[in-house]
Amino acid sequence: MPPGRHKSGKTTMQDIADRLGISKVSVSKALSCKPGISDALRSRILAAAREMGYDRAPQETARRFAFVVSKNFFLETDAFYSEMYFQFDRLCGEQGYSTALVIVSNAELEPPRLPVQLQMEEFSGVAAAGQMPDDFVRLLEKPGRPLVLMDFNSSAVTACALLTENYYWGAMVTQRLVDRGHRKIGFVGQPGATKSITDRYLGYQRSLLLNRLPFRPEWVLVNNDTATGLYTPSIRLPEDLPTAFVCHCDMAAYYLLGTLRQNGLECPRDVSVISFDNTRLAETCRPALTSVSIDTGVFARKALELLTSAEARAVSRRLFLPASLVERQSVGDGPAKE
Repeated sequence: MPPGRHKSGKTTMQDIADRLGISKVSVSKALSCKPGISDALRSRILAAAREMGYDRAPQETARRFAFVVSKNFFLETDAFYSEMYFQFDRLCGEQGYSTALVIVSNAELEPPRLPVQLQMEEFSGVAAAGQMPDDFVRLLEKPGRPLVLMDFNSSAVTACALLTENYYWGAMVTQRLVDRGHRKIGFVGQPGATKSITDRYLGYQRSLLLNRLPFRPEWVLVNNDTATGLYTPSIRLPEDLPTAFVCHCDMAAYYLLGTLRQNGLECPRDVSVISFDNTRLAETCRPALTSVSIDTGVFARKALELLTSAEARAVSRRLFLPASLVERQSVGDGPAKE
């Protein structure tokens, strides 16, 4: 048996990488004519592949995954889903796979219609991120092709779903505000717009109920257009203003800070703000946001594992991934604490 060949008789990209003492990613780039390596290294890899009798096996060269996300989530928010795609694409590249980013327009969501790329190209698997109508999600399901839902779930398909415990964290961050002395707490986000926002809102309400604190409908603010995803600071604040707000995401919190400034209010001196996702925006805005950190790298890594492993899919239907609270400057003590 030629050196570097598996018992199966087929030389793999990993065999070539081991032979030359380089990474499998470099071998993949050379064999697929991608940039990122020198001409000299490419020549060495191609020569070794010929010498070792490398046969470009379909399972090694044809693995290409689609990352599907709606335009509203990908382009008009706080980069949470674009960061998720970046992590997914990076991990795929490290393992010798390729990816295609498929951004779905509103016109393709309702009425449901598959984007042309998904109609024309065969993919080894599909990762769908954000939230999409059940009728559209059904179109993504195809016999023999794995489908993973990232940050949402759908009863319309049998796909694996990767989720955050949004209900739990909605209650936890509200309780954090209560512990800091806040008794009048509002919520920023449209309940019912997405499952994640709804779960965070219900967790917020649960904490108010258990602490016997007031809930007023006028304390629930919406500062984005749910049809386009675009945010605005030009919203009306209630006359009886809460001393703290739970925001469904960092972008909603960022625009709320703008609204407060327009009304001569400061955070956290006058109003405390806490949010979700812990994107770069949470670090760069002023004051920096206390935010629930949801690791997009963990989402990407687990999604790729499910797409490439039938065994992993067999035991996972709904998987809740860990999160943590990162505390910064946007939360101060409320009147009860003072």
